[in-house]
Amino acid sequence: MTNSFWREVLDHIPGLVFLFRVDENEDAHLIFVNSQIQHMLGYTPEEYVLASESSDSNVQAEVMALVEKIADLSHNGSSDAEPICRLHSKRAADYSFSFEFRIFSVKSSPLPFIAVSLEPLKKDPAVAGSSSALPEGKEGGGDAASGQLYFVTESPLMKALMQKVDAVTDQHVHLLFRGDRSTGKRTLANQVLKAEGFSGAKTVDWDVGSMSPAEQNEAVEALCGTAGKANTGDDRICLLIVEISKLTGPNQEKLLDWMQVMTGAGKKVRILATTRTLLEEQMKRGKFSMELYYYISFESILLPPLSQRKEDIRALAESWIPNAAQALGLGEMKIEEPVMERLLHHDWPGNFDEFYRVLRSSLLRSDQGVFRLIMDPSASAGIRASSEKTGGEALQEIVTFDEMNRQYLEQVLNKTDGKIYGRDGAAYVLGMKPTTLQSKLKKLGVR
Repeated sequence: MTNSFWREVLDHIPGLVFLFRVDENEDAHLIFVNSQIQHMLGYTPEEYVLASESSDSNVQAEVMALVEKIADLSHNGSSDAEPICRLHSKRAADYSFSFEFRIFSVKSSPLPFIAVSLEPLKKDPAVAGSSSALPEGKEGGGDAASGQLYFVTESPLMKALMQKVDAVTDQHVHLLFRGDRSTGKRTLANQVLKAEGFSGAKTVDWDVGSMSPAEQNEAVEALCGTAGKANTGDDRICLLIVEISKLTGPNQEKLLDWMQVMTGAGKKVRILATTRTLLEEQMKRGKFSMELYYYISFESILLPPLSQRKEDIRALAESWIPNAAQALGLGEMKIEEPVMERLLHHDWPGNFDEFYRVLRSSLLRSDQGVFRLIMDPSASAGIRASSEKTGGEALQEIVTFDEMNRQYLEQVLNKTDGKIYGRDGAAYVLGMKPTTLQSKLKKLGVR
């Protein structure tokens, strides 16, 4: 039978399927993967098989680990190994899979084959039925138990967007992630940064929006060098610039000069940038360098607001609320359909920040196994007003960030009876290191 025949057969089998051929040296080689690999991990079957044979690929190490685990399980029924493996998506999100395998031979070949069927574990809800997932970051979805953040892509808009991201992830093009506040720009950019195509490259992260002018100057000088002496020591660099519109004029010029020198020296530089503002408008106002903008020649990725992703809202809520309730020791938590309808029809001007703030505060006030949704109209109004107003009038309507954090941490500590460490402690619930949480508590004066 031809390769195309077997590939077509495998594509009709539900779930993710790997087929290995064992050679004369008893080394297993991945020869076929069905099309589910693209839905779950973002690779085409051909890409994944090729990557499994590349020594520079993370895929090879993961496939070898899977084969070794199969060997452990098949030899004397080893009880130390569990039929669970971890695989990374094309954008570097990692997932747990349970698997079953069969070692078999056929009459036409004296050497054995290994067939493996893999299913994503339920604690990784972003894999099932979606094309991508994004782990840790400030924007995105979340896993209450692990602290992992991810995107669910059930909505048509996000499915189309992720197809575009998959297409450009491994290409040497500069990417600009656009969108409102807290729509997932930085999280998605970080996943592209960690993707297979960047293995071996030096990565640099500038969170320009949170830097003081002095810190920004220091970061630019550390990468680009001083005047007249560009830093060209690295052959491959990927630079993530969060809120690139906040880059000062002189630092825009330094970045442009450095990129031109690097290109002239045959070095590879890739820029991944995020922005909440229109750079085109910034150029008209003289706030952003037209020369830098056109030199970089961004491919734009526009992330839609949460209000346009109703299918994602349902999937996120159905995943996050039960997991968070279990982590807090609240037992099973039911989400009644009228509550879900309220979540779906809210306009979420604060996007993920507002969405998870509402879910957290509501969960802490829920009991008797039923999720009680508490929407504070003034909170959404304050978020909306802050984007429309300037000066003291807008600021007076908003609780300080530290005060909001202090109140939330006090609620979580109350639920965990003041316990910080362990699986039933506040650090685990929040997805933080205990030492980090203790530092935050000390800084905010929470006892």
